[in-house]
Amino acid sequence: MKANELMIGDWLWYRGQFNAFPFKVEQITKRKVGYHAEPKETRLHYLRLHEIEPIPLTIDILEKNGMELEDNNCGFFKEDEGYDLELLVENGHIWWSINYAEYTLIQLNFVHQLQNAIRLCCIDKEIIL
Repeated sequence: MKANELMIGDWLWYRGQFNAFPFKVEQITKRKVGYHAEPKETRLHYLRLHEIEPIPLTIDILEKNGMELEDNNCGFFKEDEGYDLELLVENGHIWWSINYAEYTLIQLNFVHQLQNAIRLCCIDKEIIL
């Protein structure tokens, strides 16, 4: 992964020789990401960018976060502001549908891509793994 693909708050995966775990990015440098090993911990731990992997985005993760599949599509909505994030699911692929004048589809393969799409739409939603 590259540092410019990441944002603070993104969920990623570490798979080492003896352990593996998901973690939330708290700091990004040119070669490393920082994370807290325990909630409310002040000390940051670091992993090199070549040691981390994106977490694949699955239907199960969408459903765990309140998405209901209806006619092969699902959506996040933000009240009041009118921002809309619609996700389309087709043959196991997940697409972000941007509706301005016409539809533009962007494939989302990983959880951090979904998180970035949510942020772009100004939606305050914390993703649960």
